[in-house]
Amino acid sequence: MSILLRALAGRIVISRDRDMRIVLSWVGPGDIRSIHGHPVFHRWWRAKPGAESVDRQDTANMWKLVAIEGAWGFHAALVAGATVLTVLLRGYGAGPKMIGSIASIEGGLIVLPQVLGIYVFKSRRQWKKHMVAWHLVCIVPFLFLNGFIIAFAGEDVSAFARWGLLLSFACMMAGIGTVIAVWMEWMASLFGTRIRGTVLGIAWFISALCGAAAGFLSGRLIDHFPGKPTYAVLYLAAGIAATISCLMIMTVRDKNAGEMPNRVGFGTRFLISRFRQSLVSANFRSFLIGRILATFGFCIVPFLAVHFLSDAGGSLSKGTVVSCGAAMTVGMAVANLVLGRLGDLRGHRIGILVSAAMQVVALTIVLLSSGIWSCISVYLCVGVCMSGGFLSHTNMLFETCPHDHRLAHITVGNLVLSVPMLGAPLLAGAVVGGWSTTTLFAVCLVISVIALLWLAAFVKEPRHLDLGATIGSGE
Repeated sequence: MSILLRALAGRIVISRDRDMRIVLSWVGPGDIRSIHGHPVFHRWWRAKPGAESVDRQDTANMWKLVAIEGAWGFHAALVAGATVLTVLLRGYGAGPKMIGSIASIEGGLIVLPQVLGIYVFKSRRQWKKHMVAWHLVCIVPFLFLNGFIIAFAGEDVSAFARWGLLLSFACMMAGIGTVIAVWMEWMASLFGTRIRGTVLGIAWFISALCGAAAGFLSGRLIDHFPGKPTYAVLYLAAGIAATISCLMIMTVRDKNAGEMPNRVGFGTRFLISRFRQSLVSANFRSFLIGRILATFGFCIVPFLAVHFLSDAGGSLSKGTVVSCGAAMTVGMAVANLVLGRLGDLRGHRIGILVSAAMQVVALTIVLLSSGIWSCISVYLCVGVCMSGGFLSHTNMLFETCPHDHRLAHITVGNLVLSVPMLGAPLLAGAVVGGWSTTTLFAVCLVISVIALLWLAAFVKEPRHLDLGATIGSGE
């Protein structure tokens, strides 16, 4: 843990001694320049010769972003919707349709409200302050609310608890959805194209690593203290971790804020024209079609917990399933680091293909095996898939923008994906209710194979295409 904390503070230097053995060196508190100046670190940090230079501010911002994402990842995995919330709602008597709605809410409400963010966060110079305020008022309080709902409802099967928790979860996801496009654009403006994937990969690697620890911790707590008060404690702890993450955003220095106009106009006609420009691109349309197919093929994540709790999946205990779910964040951690770096060097299309391929592997494993090792393997593959589906997907959105308004491009791309994100999990719940989880997994495997073939055949690396325009600020 001390090594992790020092790494988050930016004070670990990786080098080699005279015998070429790897050495971890401790640098004095606050001496960010010593890290950046180290030749081994500098060679690793630069994407390739001729890439944009990396100054002290880039390095400092990277480590701050690592700390922010680490705390956020810890909170998210401590009460993960795919495991903890699923198990909790089942304990309160939720059926397949309600379980399916978890993924629908998580996917759809993170995407649909993004267009509102364009109007809510109008002052580019104040984005950082306004994003922190939004998190503290419109997102974090729902974590504490869930804790109070559980404490009030107690151990009994309760419709109030089921619907209260689901509604609170939906409000929190809508709050995240409103700010997430602005957050992504803000992060993109901090770092250039040739280092952005590496930075985000490192940040989300630490986020997933902290998430793995949180997932394992929550699973052990649920096993040792199986009562509902344990879930209340988890939500309260998650709220504290999320608050710390939000407050750390204020420490990031936004080098572009002073150069931006104080007010950015977003007229409806202007946005529609930019949406049309984005959708005119044949490669972007092919990318969206492939991602839609992949989304329909991978609407099964909440039902994995249901499957492994059942006889068909090996009748694992609730705590075991939650702990095995930590493998998902381990897969995300490793994939974030590898795919982020690989994307900077070779392009992020490869991450999209890896994501679709691991989706096929995960569904194959769950159909052919059961038990604890099957559960771990499936969640590990799911983690890799989710990494590519978020990290590589996000960078593909950044790099496929054909005009001067990247925020509008990000928004329209995610809005198009909102339909399957909302509908697919609900359809999945209906399939499970009418047939079984095995039937759902078989159908999704076929769709996933089609998605992989489509992405491989029709989506081109955007860096090899002439987009015909500069891509937003920060490039």
